[in-house]
Amino acid sequence: MLSKDQIVDHVWNYDFDGDTNIVETYISYLRKKVDIERPALVQTVRGFGYSLRLPRS
Repeated sequence: MLSKDQIVDHVWNYDFDGDTNIVETYISYLRKKVDIERPALVQTVRGFGYSLRLPRS
């Protein structure tokens, strides 16, 4: 699991002064590409951030 702050720190580095809501925008783009089948690979963890589910074999 990763929080929004952790994602911002790893993707945009520590000097990013923008809003962490940018993470939601890019998670949305990612979901459109990878969550074609159900259950979804990108999982929202309410109040924390996001996690990835292992794909079915």
